[in-house]
Amino acid sequence: MNTRVTFATPYPFQRPAFIGIREYSFVNSHGDDYSVQFVQKNNRITNYIVDLSIKNQDQDEYQTMNTGDVYRVMATVVSIILDFIEQTPYCQSIEFVPVSENDHLSNRRSILFLRYVQLFKTLTGWDYKINNGVFTLSRPKTK
Repeated sequence: MNTRVTFATPYPFQRPAFIGIREYSFVNSHGDDYSVQFVQKNNRITNYIVDLSIKNQDQDEYQTMNTGDVYRVMATVVSIILDFIEQTPYCQSIEFVPVSENDHLSNRRSILFLRYVQLFKTLTGWDYKINNGVFTLSRPKTK
């Protein structure tokens, strides 16, 4: 995989052990165990939903950690998505939703995710759209 420049150095991550399982994992410097899963959307082999969560048993899996390493975590997620699309060339779209704060316009996670989808577009040429707080990355159409 090509090393690409992001806002921070990604954490090392573990690829899925089996082709059928699409769960990546990594541990940050504070010992938080993250899971990044790709699930087929509507059983379509070309469309995926990505889920970022904490695997620690004693915490809410979607809890905001605020451990000061959000840029490294997000750089790791970008690296994982880049690896996933490299390993899954038939993937045409990836969808995700930042865990919602009530007002999408003031949602800090949405603002953060917007920065990273813009970076992702720069790195890959993939398009993105945001509809009702749902972010969708789309492979550009080939001629």
